[in-house]
Amino acid sequence: MRIGGIRIAVAAVCCAGAVYAAAGSEQAFLAAGSAFAAPATPVPTCKADLAHQLEILDVPGLSAAVIKDDRVVCTAAAGMADIERNRPVTPDTLFLIASVSKTVTATALMQLHEQGKFRLDDDINRYLPFKVRIPAAPTAPITFRQLLTHTASIRDNETYIDCPGSCDYGATFGSLMTRGADSPIPLADFTKGYFTPDGDYYDEDENFRSHGPGAVSRYSNMGIVLAGYLTEVISGIPFDQYCNDHIFKPLGMAKTSWRLAGIDQSTLAMPYDKSSAGFVPYGHYGEPNYPDGMLRTSVTELAQFLVAYMQGGRHNGHQLLRSATVREMLKSQTPLEPTQGLVWSTRSLARWSGPAKVWGHDGSDFGAGAKMWFDPTRKAGVILMTNGVWKNDQARALLASLFEEANGD
Repeated sequence: MRIGGIRIAVAAVCCAGAVYAAAGSEQAFLAAGSAFAAPATPVPTCKADLAHQLEILDVPGLSAAVIKDDRVVCTAAAGMADIERNRPVTPDTLFLIASVSKTVTATALMQLHEQGKFRLDDDINRYLPFKVRIPAAPTAPITFRQLLTHTASIRDNETYIDCPGSCDYGATFGSLMTRGADSPIPLADFTKGYFTPDGDYYDEDENFRSHGPGAVSRYSNMGIVLAGYLTEVISGIPFDQYCNDHIFKPLGMAKTSWRLAGIDQSTLAMPYDKSSAGFVPYGHYGEPNYPDGMLRTSVTELAQFLVAYMQGGRHNGHQLLRSATVREMLKSQTPLEPTQGLVWSTRSLARWSGPAKVWGHDGSDFGAGAKMWFDPTRKAGVILMTNGVWKNDQARALLASLFEEANGD
C-alpha cells in the first residue's frame, strides 16, 4: 500500500492490548480503540468505531477520550501516528493540538489574576516593557479581557502567523516557521517585534484592525500570544516553564510540552497533508508565536486538564484555579459575541435529548486537528485529536456521538 508516495507493508501491530492492522488502501488503517492503562484500573475502550471514522474524516490517525464526572471512562485510537515508521496511534500518542492550546494559555494568565497581579479590565500597557497601541485608536487602552475575548482589534499578519481557517485570506505557512525544531526566536523578541513601530515584524495595516479595541470581535491568534507573553512578564518565568511548573506537573501531564526539544519522538504523531499521492508528512515544526497553538499532548493527559475545569478548577488534590475563576471564564464576556467566554466558548451540540450547551475549543493547524468540549450539566466531556486536516462537519458529528457514549446512549 502506498501512502504519501511511500509503500507500507500490510502489518498487524500489537500495542496496549489492541491489534492495529493496515491493509487495502490509504484509508484502511484499521485499529481497535486501545485501552489506556491507569495505575490501578485499565480504562475501557470506547464503543465508537474510530477505524471507520478514518475514511470519513480522511485522516491518517485519530485518538479520543470520553470523560464522565471526574474520570476518563474510555479511550479509543485508530490509524497511524507515523506512516513511514509504521507506528500506530495509541491513546498515549502526543498530537499537536493547535488552538485548543489557547485554553492552557488562558489558564496560566488567570492563575496570575487570582494572585491579584492584575485586573481583567486593566490596560495591559501598565505591565508591558513596551507600549502596544491600536493605530486606529492610539490612546484607547487594551485590556486583558479584550485579549482573552478576541476583541482587542489585533490582527494576524499572514506573513508571520500560520492560521488555517482563521486568517483573512486562507491558509498559508508563516515565514517564521522552523522545520524540524522549535523556533529560535524568543517569545519576547517576537512579541516586541510584532507590536512596536520599529519592530522587525511590525505592519500597521496587517497587524491591526481599523477599529479601536473593544469595537469588534475577530478571532486573533496574536492576541493570545500577547496574553502568553504577559504571563511571562508578570510571573518573571519563561512562559513554557511557567506552564510546566504550575499546570502540567501538578496535573500529572508529564509528557505534555510546548517544545519539540525533549519530546520522545517515538510518542509523537507526525502531521500530514493529503495529496493525490496520499498522505504526505509536513514534518514537525516550531513557531515563535507558540502560545497560540503549539502545545503537544495526548488525550489521556489533556483529559486531566479538562477534568479540572469540569470539577470547578480542582483535580487530584490540586487546585488549578478557584471555582469562581472557572465560572468567570465559562460565561459570556462580550455582547459583540455572546458565545465567547475567556478564550473558552460555548455552542449548542445536538444530542440524544435536544441541544446541549457545551464549553470548549477547537484547533486546526497544518496536519493537526483537535476538539475539547464538555457539558457542565451532564458533567460529560470529549477530547478528539488527529494528525491530518479533517472535514469539520464530520468531526463535529463524531464529537456528538462520543458525547452520547459518555451518557450511556
